[in-house]
Amino acid sequence: MNILEAFRSNLPTRITGVTKALAWATLVSNIGIIVTGGAVRLTASGLGCPEWPRCTPESWVATQEMGLHGVIEFGNRLLTYVLVLICALMFFALLRLRTSHRPLFRMSVAILAGIPLQAVIGGITVWTNLNPWIVALHFLLSAALVMISTLLLNRVRFELRTARERDAPAGVLGVPLREGAPDTVATAMVPVILGATWVSVFLGTVVTGTGPHAGDPGSPRHLFEPDLVTRMHVVPVYVLCFAAVALLVRQHLTASAPAQRRSAWWLFAVILAQGGIGYAQHFTGLPVILVGLHMLGAALLVVAATAVFDSYRSRYVMRGLGGSAVQTRQDAERLV
Repeated sequence: MNILEAFRSNLPTRITGVTKALAWATLVSNIGIIVTGGAVRLTASGLGCPEWPRCTPESWVATQEMGLHGVIEFGNRLLTYVLVLICALMFFALLRLRTSHRPLFRMSVAILAGIPLQAVIGGITVWTNLNPWIVALHFLLSAALVMISTLLLNRVRFELRTARERDAPAGVLGVPLREGAPDTVATAMVPVILGATWVSVFLGTVVTGTGPHAGDPGSPRHLFEPDLVTRMHVVPVYVLCFAAVALLVRQHLTASAPAQRRSAWWLFAVILAQGGIGYAQHFTGLPVILVGLHMLGAALLVVAATAVFDSYRSRYVMRGLGGSAVQTRQDAERLV
C-alpha cells in the first residue's frame, strides 16, 4: 500500500462530531476573513503590501519599513492559509462520503475552490489600487462562501441530530430537513427574504465604495451621491423587514415547526441589530468600529436568511451518518 492509498484508507467514512466541528470552523473562518478584510480596509492598510502575490517587488513578506499597515495587510494574507487548512480538512472529512452524501461533498469542493479564487480577486484588488467594484466582488464572494458554509453546517448538524433523536446510530434514511406542514404564505416569503438579503448586501458594497473608508488615501471612490445610494440600500432592507415580519405573523397564526420559529426569530434579531448599527453609523459619521460591526452583521444576515431558506424550502433528506447503507440501497436499485 502506497502513501496515497494509506492516507485515503484512513479518511472518515461517517459523519461524526469531528465533521460538525469542522463545519462550524469552516463557517466561522469564512465569516472571520470578512471581518479581518474589513479591518484591513478600515485601518487604511489595503495597500500595506502594494504587490501581489509578493508583498513588495523584492519580498514575499512585510518588511520593517512598511510599518503597521504592512503588518496588518500581510497578516490578513496569512489568515487565508488558515482558511485553506480548515476547508481542506472539511473536504477530506467528506471525501469518502462523496457518493452517499454528494450534496455535502460538492459544497466542500465549492468552498475549497472559492478560496484560491478569492485570493486571485484579492490580487486584482491590489493591482487596481483598491477599485471599489473589485473590492465589492471580493466581499460578495466571501458572502457566497458564508452561505454555502451555512448550508453545509445545517446538513451535517441535521444528520447528527436526527440520528441521536431517533436513537439510530447509523441515521434514518429519507427524513426531510424541512420540518412542519407546507404553508403557502410562509414559503412565499422565503425567496423574498433571501433575494432582499442579497440585494441589500450588494447595495451595501456600493454605499461602502462611495464612503470615506477606501483602504488607502489614494484609492478611487464611486462618484455617486452618498445620500442617494444610502436610500437605495435601505429599500431592499425595508422589503426584508416586511417579509420577516410577515413570516413571524404567519407563524403565530399557523402551526410551524420549532426549527422554523427559531430561524425566523434569529433572522428578525439580526435585522434589528444590523438596522440599528446601520443608522447609528450613518448619523455618527461612519466610525470604523460601527462600520466593522456592520460588515460582521452583513455576514450574519446571510447566515440567518440561509437558515430560514433551509427551514422552509430545503429539499435535502437524510442520507445516514455513513455511506454503506445508502450505497447498498443504490446498488440494489441498479440490479433491479
